[in-house]
Order: sequence, then structure tokens, then C-alpha cells
Amino acid sequence: MSAPVAPLTVNGWSIYAHPLFLDQLDALITQVEALRARDPQGWRRKNATKRLAAIFRLAREVIPADPGSPTFRQGDSLGPARRHWFRAKFFQQYRLFFRFDTASGIIVIAWVNDDETLRSYGSRSDAYATFKGMLENGDPPEDFDALLQAARNASDRFETGLAAASEPEPRK
Repeated sequence: MSAPVAPLTVNGWSIYAHPLFLDQLDALITQVEALRARDPQGWRRKNATKRLAAIFRLAREVIPADPGSPTFRQGDSLGPARRHWFRAKFFQQYRLFFRFDTASGIIVIAWVNDDETLRSYGSRSDAYATFKGMLENGDPPEDFDALLQAARNASDRFETGLAAASEPEPRK
């Protein structure tokens, strides 16, 4: 039996998205679609639109170029036992968390923070504190195989999100 086809393949990396990331992505796509409908001339200049574009650029270009890059390493923010988690920083207060496995050529995007969980050192709603709490509650799972399985189960959602983000007009 062959391995399932990844929703996105870039530079030889099969890229999957965990349901937690997809929840954030769906909400952001919905927000951008509402902006596009409300303001057909100015929606591209809005923060949500720029954030969505940045997230897709990270997923499609930046991370798969070198997921092990030192720029993605995080210190002890999640705890010293969680250095296998990587994060991409963007727009100062946003973080996209992911893991990868070089041997299998797989990247799993786990979560991205939103306006309610901006990076704010020491805050309970800080992106790192929020993600650390999620890990402590077991979602997303620490085990890479379990993380990948959850992401594989949500592959259709990721494909839908990828398609929606590249559509010239809002979904009906």
C-alpha cells in the first residue's frame, strides 16, 4: 500500500496541516472573504489579508526551503524537552509552529496564533504560553506519528484551504 499523497509538496517536502492550524486558517479565510465582499477595493490592504498571504508564503516557500534553519529554532519557551518544535515568526507578534521529519521528508504545520494570542512576553495569552498549554493538554500531540496521523485525517480540509486562498473570488 502506498503512502497517501500530501496536500502540498514543495522542494521534496510533503506538507500536512494539523486540525488546530486548519481551524485558525478557516477562520482567517472566512474573515478575508468577508473583507473582500465588504471592501472590494481595499481588502488587500487589511491586516487579515496580509496575514493570510504571509501564512501561505511561509507554508509554500519559506519553511520548505529549509525547515531546520536556525531562524526557526526556538529556545526554551516551550520547555527544554520541546526543542523538536520549530516556529516561524512573522509580523512581529505572530508565530507558526511546526515539526518536521527529515528521513520521511514530512512537515506538519501544527498551529498559528491569532489576534487573541499575540506574542506578549509574560502574558497568559502569549503565543508560546498558549501553545505550551495546548501541548500539555495533548492537542497537538507530542508524538510525531500521532501528529502526522491527525494531519493526514484532515488533508481534505487543507486542500480546501489551499484552493480557497488562491481563488480570485470569494467562495459561494
